[in-house]
Amino acid sequence: MLELVKEIYSPSNAYKVEINKRSRDGLLEIDAYFWDSEWETWLQTSTGFSLTDNIDSAMAIAKEKLRICSGEMIE
Repeated sequence: MLELVKEIYSPSNAYKVEINKRSRDGLLEIDAYFWDSEWETWLQTSTGFSLTDNIDSAMAIAKEKLRICSGEMIE
């Protein structure tokens, strides 16, 4: 089971990254998504699997994934 910790959106709101905490071991997963307007839903991008044990690392990874996926500047 996953618990949503944080969502970060690109400036255009076309991409987002979720940081989720796994209940079984407490580790944080970072997943990137893009908005599919045809289906009107978020679809996961295939940017690889990211896992960390602290929120600071998770935030850094999330911002980098978002920058790479969207091509936009992320602060």
